[in-house]
Amino acid sequence: MSDSISNCEVLIAGAGPAGLATALYLLRARPELAGRVIALEKAAHPRFKTCAGGLIPKTMLALAELGLELEVPAYIVMRGNARTPVGIVDLDRGEPLCTIIRRDEFDARLARAARAAGLEIIEHTRVLGVSQSTDRVRVETDRAMFEARVLVGADGSGSRVRAAVFGSGKESIGRALMADIPADSRTAVEFAEHRYRFDFRCVSAGIPGYAWSFPCLIDGNPHLNVGIYDQHPRASGAAGGEQAQILTELRAAFPELPLASLENHMRAFRAFPIRWFDARDRYVNGRVILAGDAAGVDPLMGEGISCAFEHGKLSAVAIARMLGGDSRALVAYDRELHRGAVGRKLNKLAFAARHFYGPRHRGYFRMAAISRRARDIGVDWYNGAHHTDERPTRALVARWMREVLFGAALR
Repeated sequence: MSDSISNCEVLIAGAGPAGLATALYLLRARPELAGRVIALEKAAHPRFKTCAGGLIPKTMLALAELGLELEVPAYIVMRGNARTPVGIVDLDRGEPLCTIIRRDEFDARLARAARAAGLEIIEHTRVLGVSQSTDRVRVETDRAMFEARVLVGADGSGSRVRAAVFGSGKESIGRALMADIPADSRTAVEFAEHRYRFDFRCVSAGIPGYAWSFPCLIDGNPHLNVGIYDQHPRASGAAGGEQAQILTELRAAFPELPLASLENHMRAFRAFPIRWFDARDRYVNGRVILAGDAAGVDPLMGEGISCAFEHGKLSAVAIARMLGGDSRALVAYDRELHRGAVGRKLNKLAFAARHFYGPRHRGYFRMAAISRRARDIGVDWYNGAHHTDERPTRALVARWMREVLFGAALR
C-alpha cells in the first residue's frame, strides 16, 4: 500500500446501485463537485453480481428522474402468479410489474453515467479499515489511503464500512440461492406470457421466504433465473444441512425445471447474503453513513435495487446540505431512513415478513387473497407504481373504498 493520501470531498465505498445513485444525484444537484467525488470498487465494471436483477417500477421512476435510459438488454414482465400455502394468486395490472436485467450490464451502465457526470471510480480497491476525526474520515485500502469530509458505506450486505464503524452484527442477514437455466422461449410460461412466478409454500416447511422464477436474457439467449430466499437462515447439522433443505423446497416449487440435475453440479448455484432492514439499526456515525444493502433492504422479498436508489437520493441531499454547512444534515439522513417514506415502507414490509413468515402464516395468506382490489393496491404500493408507496395509508384505504364502490380502478 502506498503511503500517499488521496483527498476528496466525498468518498463512496462500493460502485453498485447505491453508491452510483448517491454520486449521480449529488453531482446532478452540485455539478461543481465533479472530480471531487471518488468511489472505491473492489472489482471492475462490468463485474458479475449475484442478483435476480428485477427492477420494479419505483426503480424505473428513479432512472427517469435522473434522465437515464436503461440502455441494456431487458425483459419486461407484465403478469405474475404467486403460489401460497392456501392457493394461487394471479397478478395482472395491465402495465409492467418488473423489468429484468443482468446486474453486470446494469451496474456498468450506471458507472458510465456517473463517470460522465464527474465521478472518479477507482477499481480493484478493497477497504481495509476506517477511522475518523471531527472533520475528516480516513479509509485504508489495499492500494492507498483516502481522506474525505464524508464517507458513504455502499459496499453491500457484507459491508466492510459497516463492520468497521457500526459493528458486524449478523442478526438481520438472510440468504438467497440461485441459478440460471437455459429456457425455450416458445414453451416456458415465463416467456410465453411475460410472467414471473413466486412460490411461498416453503414457509410451511420452516423456511421464511419464497422461491422465484424470472425470465431473463443472457447474451441475448432466453434463460430462467431461479432461486430461493431465506430470511432467517439457520445452521443445520442434519445430513446435507440447510442448503439441502432449501434446494429440496426449490425443486418442489418448480418440479418441471431440471433443478435436480443441477444439484450434482453445485457450482451452478450461487449463494449470496441479503441484509434486511432492522429498525433498531443506525445509519450514521459521525461522518460515515450507510446506503443500500449495507443499510438494509426489503425484509419481505429481499428487493434492494429500489432501496439503493432511494438511499442514494436521500444521502445526496444530506451530503449536499452538510457540505453547505448544515452540521445536522447527516443526523437528518438517519432520521429519514427510519421515519421518512422509505423507513415507513420498510417498517411495513418488516411487519408483513413477521406475519407472512410466522407461525400463523396461513391465516395471513388467506386474508391477502380475499380482496382482488386490495391486493392490486398492495402490488402498486410495493412496486412504487405512480409513487403509490409515498401516499399515506389513509389515502390507500380511501382509494380501495372508491374502487369497491364504483367498481373501477382509480389512480
